[in-house]
Amino acid sequence: MEPLFVPDTDQVQRWLNEGSTTNYICEHCDGIHLSELQRMDGVLDSRIFVESDHLILTTELELRPTAILPLTIEIGRLNVAFPNCKIFMEVTDEALPKLIIMDTLHTRAGVSFSQFRHFLLMMMESTRQLTSDCQSMGVLSYPDSPQDDDEQADHVSLH
Repeated sequence: MEPLFVPDTDQVQRWLNEGSTTNYICEHCDGIHLSELQRMDGVLDSRIFVESDHLILTTELELRPTAILPLTIEIGRLNVAFPNCKIFMEVTDEALPKLIIMDTLHTRAGVSFSQFRHFLLMMMESTRQLTSDCQSMGVLSYPDSPQDDDEQADHVSLH
């Protein structure tokens, strides 16, 4: 049986490196950033936060403002289609709306490398699929895309 750990940031980074998952820690937050997910079109940020008794893997997708209503309609279906994820929108006055995808791995009783790796791979695959679904629906905002929101609003699909 594999040894169990209550992982700290160093342990999580060792496991990520052991599993060949490119990562880094920036000076602006306490999260371990996942480069592979952050390279995907539409992804603003993807990181793991290490808490005292759990890990939180979260990915933020930047949305078009015109996508709020269609995505509000779809959010229930997305949560059913991706039962391991918590999926919700964050809308603030200071920035474009975001779709947040997250999951939690409880670690208080201890976690093995295999359990961590399974959690990570499942969440990364769910994030890829969900991002692809959002790209197909036309709800993501791309910073280097000159297209107007009104043009893209016609392409939003509810299914």
